[in-house]
Amino acid sequence: MASRGVYEHRSLAAAPLSTNPPGSASGVPPPPPSTSTPSAAAQQQQQGMHPAAIAAAAAAAAAAAAAQAGHPMNGLMHPPPPGGGPPAPAPPGAPPPAGVGVGVVAPPHPSAQRLNDLLEFVKAEFEQVAGEGSVLRVQREEYEAMIHTHASELNAMRAMVYDLERKYHDDKRVLQEENSRLQEENSHLRHQLDTSRSSISSQPGAGRAAGGARPGSSGFPVLGGGGGAEVNGAQVAGEHPSKRLRTDEEDRRKSASSARPAPQSGSRPPSTGPGAPSSTHQPSPLPPSASAAAPSPAPPAAASKDEKPATSAPPAEVTSFDPGTAPKELKKEGPDWVTMFNPNVKRTLDVGLVHTLVHDSVVCCVRFSPDGKVLATGSNRNTTLYDTKTGARIAQLCDESANQKADNYIRSVSFSPDGKLMATGSEDRIVRVWNLAHKRISQVFSGHTSEIYSLAFSPDGRRLVSGSGDKTARMWDIETGSCAFTLTIHDITIAENGPVDAGVTSVAFSPDGKYLAAGSLDTVVRIWDAETGQLLDKLKGHEDSVYSVAFSPDSKFLVSGSLDKTLKMFDIAAFKTAIAAAPKDAPVGEGGKATLLTTLQGHKDYVLSVDVSPDSAWILSGSKDRGIQMWSSATAKSQWVLQGHKNSVISVAISPVGGLFATASGDWSSRIWSYNTLPTA
Repeated sequence: MASRGVYEHRSLAAAPLSTNPPGSASGVPPPPPSTSTPSAAAQQQQQGMHPAAIAAAAAAAAAAAAAQAGHPMNGLMHPPPPGGGPPAPAPPGAPPPAGVGVGVVAPPHPSAQRLNDLLEFVKAEFEQVAGEGSVLRVQREEYEAMIHTHASELNAMRAMVYDLERKYHDDKRVLQEENSRLQEENSHLRHQLDTSRSSISSQPGAGRAAGGARPGSSGFPVLGGGGGAEVNGAQVAGEHPSKRLRTDEEDRRKSASSARPAPQSGSRPPSTGPGAPSSTHQPSPLPPSASAAAPSPAPPAAASKDEKPATSAPPAEVTSFDPGTAPKELKKEGPDWVTMFNPNVKRTLDVGLVHTLVHDSVVCCVRFSPDGKVLATGSNRNTTLYDTKTGARIAQLCDESANQKADNYIRSVSFSPDGKLMATGSEDRIVRVWNLAHKRISQVFSGHTSEIYSLAFSPDGRRLVSGSGDKTARMWDIETGSCAFTLTIHDITIAENGPVDAGVTSVAFSPDGKYLAAGSLDTVVRIWDAETGQLLDKLKGHEDSVYSVAFSPDSKFLVSGSLDKTLKMFDIAAFKTAIAAAPKDAPVGEGGKATLLTTLQGHKDYVLSVDVSPDSAWILSGSKDRGIQMWSSATAKSQWVLQGHKNSVISVAISPVGGLFATASGDWSSRIWSYNTLPTA
C-alpha cells in the first residue's frame, strides 16, 4: 500500500494546476485520464502479461484515477474563494501549501480500499476456479482413458462371441454330417443283416436253431449289439471296471489265445483304471482265468442224489430285438433311455426315470437308507447323499486326512438298520463308519491287506462285515470297535495256468442275522455262521467269478450274479433244513445243502450287481452290457430290459420300502428309477 500511495502522490504532484479564469465555473473536476489507445510498447507489454496481472494493473490505474479525482489535497492546492465557492487555483509558480510536499503519502480513500479488496477477492476466486478447472481436466482425461479401456474390452468380448458362434456353427455342421454318415452306415448294416437272415432262414436246420430257448433262459428276445464295452467294435474309453480283482499275471493269461504261444514272462498288459480302456474286461464267452478254475459242468440231471433238479424256464423264441424297430407297444422311451418289455410274458411291471445324479467320476456303488429317503453313492474319494424325493444333494462325505491326490474309489456303502450310521469301504483298505447326524467319522477299521469291495450291517446293527480282495471277510463289533473274527478262504484251486484267486467280492447277512454269504472270485458262494464264523456251505454252479450276492427278505432264496453272464437262485429254505438236521461239527466238504433252484439267463455280458425287492417278488440285475433287468422270482422270467446308461451298470439297489431302485454306472452318473405293478385287467 505504501508504494501505491507514493504512486498516487507522484501523480498529484505531476498534474498541472488549474488555469481557469476567475469568472469561470468553479468546482469542475479535472479532466479524466486519457482514454486514448496505449502505445505499442504498452500493448506489447500487456500481451506478455498474465491475465491476472493485467487485471491488477488496470485496477491499480482505476484506483489512482479515482484517488486523484476525489483526493482531499485538491482543496488544499486550490482553496475556495470567498463566499463559499470553489477554491481559486493557485497562481503559477506558487509554492504548495504547508504540509504538502514530495514524499508525503496521503491516506487511501475508503472507496479505493474497498475496490482493492474486491479486486483481491476476484483474483482469489479466479485462481480457485482455474485450479478446479485443472482438476476437472485431469479427471476428464482419466475417464476418457477408462472409457477407451472398456471399449477395447467390449470389442474383444464381441470378437470372442463371434468366434464362439462361428465354432458352434462349424461343430454343428460337422456333427450333422457325422450323424448323417452314421445313419447311412446303420441302414447299410441293417440291410446286410436282413440279407444274412434271409440266407440263413433258407438253409436246412434254420428252424431248429430258432425253435426254442435254452433251459433256464429268460425267454426275452436277445438284444442286438455287442457287450457294454464296445460300440460297433470300438472300445469305449473311460470305463472303470467294477472290481479290479485280477492280477497282472491273470490278465496276461486271459489276453493270450490258447492257439498262440504264451507271452514271455515279464510282459505286462496295459494298465487299467478310470479314464482308460480296460483290456481286462473285454466281452468274452468265458474268461480263461475262471473257466480253467471252474468245475466241469454237470449233466442236466441232478448233479448229486441230494440235489434237486434245477427248474427251467418255459421255451421261448429268441429273436433279434432292435429298439429302433421294436413295436411301440413293447417299449417305453425317455429322452435318453428306453425300456423293452418281454413279449413272451404278461406285462405286469412299469418303470420310469425319476432323477439323474451326475458325478465327477465313475460311480461304483449305490445304497438306500432304511427309510428309503436317502440314497448314498460312492465315487472317487467321495460318498454323496441325495434326497430321493427331490434329487437334491444333502451332503458329500470325504475323509480329508486321506491322500487327496491318489485315486481312492468308494467301492461299497452300507447303512445301519436305524439309519444313524453309514459305513464305507474303499481301495485304501480302510473301513470308515460315519455318524450321519454330525457328518463325521466315528470309527475307523483297518486290517485288510487288499481293497475292500463289500460291506453289510447285521440286522441288529451291532456288527459290520467287510469283504476284501485279500480272501477274507472280517466281522467288526460296532460297540467295541474291534474285529470279532476273520473268515478266511483257505481253498486253493489249481488251474492249468496256476492258482485261482479267491478274493471276496460281495457279502450279505441273512434277514434273521444268523448266516453270512460271501461271493468270491473262485466261482463259489460260501455261507458262514454269523455268530461263530463256522463255514456251513459252499454254493457251486457258476462258471466264472461271483460278483454279487443277496438274500431274499423272506429268507427263501439267495441270488448271485457272475461274470458268466448269469444269475443263480439257491434254495435257502432247504439249506436251513439241512443245517438243522446235520451235526454241528459235521465237515462242509463240497457243500450242496442249499440246492440250485434255477439259472437266469439273458444278459449279454458280465452280471455285476444283484438285489431283491422287499416283497421278494422281483430280482434286479445290472450288467456290463449296460442293461438293467427285472426278473420275476416266481417264474425266473425277465419282465423288461432297461437301457439307461452309456457305460457298464456297476451297482444296483432296490429301496427297502419299495417303489424305487437306483443304478450306478461307469458313465459318471447314478440314476433313481421308479417301478410299480400295473393293475390287472
